[in-house]
Amino acid sequence: MSGYSRGLDRPGLQRVLSRLAEFDVIVFFKIDRLARSTVDFAEIMKVTQNASVALASASEPLDLTSSMGRAMAKVIAVFAELESDTIGMRVSSAHEHLRREGRYTGGRVPYGYRVVPNPDGAGKVLEINPEEAETIHGIVERVLNKDSLLKIASDLTASDKPSPGHSSRQTTGKRSDSKQWYTSSLRSLLTNPQLLGQVIEDGKPILMTDGLPLVNRTPILDMDTWQALQDELSRRANPGDRRREGTSLLRGIVYCAVCRNRMYTYIAKGRTRYRCIGRLKARQSGVDNGCYGVSIAGEGMEQYVTDRFLTAFGALPVVRMVEHVGEDFRPQVRQAREALEELEKDRYDRGLFKGEEGAQRYAAQYSKLEERLESLKEKQRNAKPAGVEEIPTGRTHAQLWHGADTAGKRDLLLNAGAYVEVGMSRKGGPRLDTSRLAVHFGEDGEIRRADADGKDVEAVIQRAVARDLELF
Repeated sequence: MSGYSRGLDRPGLQRVLSRLAEFDVIVFFKIDRLARSTVDFAEIMKVTQNASVALASASEPLDLTSSMGRAMAKVIAVFAELESDTIGMRVSSAHEHLRREGRYTGGRVPYGYRVVPNPDGAGKVLEINPEEAETIHGIVERVLNKDSLLKIASDLTASDKPSPGHSSRQTTGKRSDSKQWYTSSLRSLLTNPQLLGQVIEDGKPILMTDGLPLVNRTPILDMDTWQALQDELSRRANPGDRRREGTSLLRGIVYCAVCRNRMYTYIAKGRTRYRCIGRLKARQSGVDNGCYGVSIAGEGMEQYVTDRFLTAFGALPVVRMVEHVGEDFRPQVRQAREALEELEKDRYDRGLFKGEEGAQRYAAQYSKLEERLESLKEKQRNAKPAGVEEIPTGRTHAQLWHGADTAGKRDLLLNAGAYVEVGMSRKGGPRLDTSRLAVHFGEDGEIRRADADGKDVEAVIQRAVARDLELF
């Protein structure tokens, strides 16, 4: 019997208890081999006494047939339980130390990684498995391109790539010889924070003292790709939810003023907050960006940005931008002229249209071509140039805002060039410290947002100039 496991539902113990009628005495080596809990030991004594079966320790001078002996046995069981707990704590502490050192502590190997000898010392570590990581990147790309999980799973199965649970890559846990991929296993894989290099225990990331997840291996996905992936999977899980670009009003609009990384939402004590991921990205890359992880309450900031937007744009009329490709009849004019020239060559150079009847046919065709040429030249003189036309909708931005859902409001902010920067908090500052917030709209906001995202700022400026020229 194993004394390490707790409770009475242990295979070895159950085999003994199921045959009590065959025994007079049950002999065990030590109390801590029979049970590691005083509750379990008391329950075993009760069961054996009811069956008139005695208990005897092979190494301890205990008389379990007397009240004093049973009391002493319970005292010994208390110390055995204490020792077991102490050992368990030491084992847990050792595992935690190894995890923080980046060492592999056993268990199921996350898909995308493999176990290798520690290049910096004793033990083993996890490193990225290139083939599996390539598979993951391919899956993520297809998901972001709107491919269905069912189609992706079917293609992976047909490709004969081993699934995460296949026996060829698992040394522990449930193993299978099937290479079948399922949508459920795909979703589990794609929502597992281990893709960010985080350490998971009991289904949750292990947090460090600063509240950030412990990262002890090279991430397979960067944070921006991970966030876009989670938003897409969330949208699919809630197809009726029009907040298709994520759950927050300011996603992709609010940035950290310290490191200029995007800020994302998280839930703390039932309330939404925006937090910069710069510190986590710095930890993953090993490059210090001086950011400690700026965060701010979501509700107050969203209301502040809303008020700023409505103040700047609320009374302005909403116009519908209609793009005109323009009219150009010059190619057709050129074709008509070439047709006239060919007709003239047929009569005068090639000797066609002979006789009186031929002359009549020539004159009729020439007349039609001339009429067509003049008609096309007139159309070209009145042709509409290419450009953009503003057509009033009869509504203001405020009316459109109040009638929109979260996704619609976010679109209005993006179209207005909204860009929000959040600075560091001040000790003892107000609950919503607006001095931390810098809100920009228009071309200024678009340029700042493009610059923060590492996009081509010059291209944004050129588009803005071209847009202004089209309107005039």
